[in-house]
Amino acid sequence: MKQKTKCKEKHFTVNDIAEYCLVSRVTVRRWIKDSKLFAIRLPSGHHRINIGDFRDFLKRYNMPIREELCESESEKKGGEK
Repeated sequence: MKQKTKCKEKHFTVNDIAEYCLVSRVTVRRWIKDSKLFAIRLPSGHHRINIGDFRDFLKRYNMPIREELCESESEKKGGEK
């Protein structure tokens, strides 16, 4: 049976991403606009970034991934998701 974490359903805001990466919200919006970071746009115009998409972005651009991004135990040990 696949291990499920609570964080799989988590979405981040532009502000969350900016704080994590130590950049401005304008920079995060530029990443989204330039298709570097996938985000969904809500009817209100705000963006939400899925945790998996954010982790992929961090890996692609060699940015550090903190433990709180909810890797499962098998991923921490080098196994599959």
